[in-house]
Amino acid sequence: MNVEFLEALEEIAKEEGIEREELYAIVAAGLEVAYRTEHGEAKEIKVEIDRSSGDIKILADGQEKEIDISDFGRIAARRAEEAIRQGIIQRRREIIYERYAPKVGELISGAVHRFEGGRVWLNLGRAEALLAEEERIPGERYRPGEQLRAYLFRVEKTQGDPRILVSRTHPKFVERLLELEVPEILQGLVRIEAVAREPGVRAKVAVSSASPEIDPVGTCVGPNGARVRAVVRELNGEKIDVIPWSPDVRTLLKSCLEPARVLEIEVDEQNRRARLVVPDDELSLAIGKNGQNARLAAKLTGYDVEVTSPKELAAKKGNEQAGR
Repeated sequence: MNVEFLEALEEIAKEEGIEREELYAIVAAGLEVAYRTEHGEAKEIKVEIDRSSGDIKILADGQEKEIDISDFGRIAARRAEEAIRQGIIQRRREIIYERYAPKVGELISGAVHRFEGGRVWLNLGRAEALLAEEERIPGERYRPGEQLRAYLFRVEKTQGDPRILVSRTHPKFVERLLELEVPEILQGLVRIEAVAREPGVRAKVAVSSASPEIDPVGTCVGPNGARVRAVVRELNGEKIDVIPWSPDVRTLLKSCLEPARVLEIEVDEQNRRARLVVPDDELSLAIGKNGQNARLAAKLTGYDVEVTSPKELAAKKGNEQAGR
């Protein structure tokens, strides 16, 4: 009886990724619960289990007793079973947390498993990851069984299984995808300095290089755009502008608005505001569709950005003077 019982538990533990010695510690704790239920409290109880024969010995307050699991009464056996089951569940949860908590900040892949409203659950094997509705790229549709990449941004302990949270809208998702396509980033030759996104629409990535001999933009874009195109495919068509990084906010803002030309730029560093003046016929190009270019420039630099033209600026000044 003991051998069959332990073999069944070993099979369960193997499926859950629990080490053999960890299992026997859980079983010993469960048998202690059963013994106390049947024989009352004892100051000290030590449970020994022979891994080969399945023989179980319990040393209670200095008295040794060899037992068979079937010797326990119904109530004691049920409490032992519950304690062992809970021990296995708890260890499985700990293993999941230990496996995924160190992976925060990395890409992970899983199969689309189930849907709850706008939420998507990915099957990672022995765990599930949650892709919340707000972490989905707008317009994306997923099929059951489809393999999906996402950015792991948090692992939370809960009363149940750990909560593994992933995102496809996080700016770091673009960074990690570029790292897959551009080995120079992982080699430290090229550095991603900042990323701004409007998920599903456009992203701006500012890059620098460790050497003046390396063109960071060209390196990331790749021959004929191959490298950045691979990332765009993963993002289902989200356009990516790779621009050169500069610690000078004026230079960086100008790069954000290219190919539009910047005629004049005013920067209020204290209030983190910037006004950029572009040619009248390039204003819509500089602002971008629905203002997305200007918004991304603001996100990338952390400045409140106003994009205007000489005509607009003159009209604004005229209105201000008329209002006095």
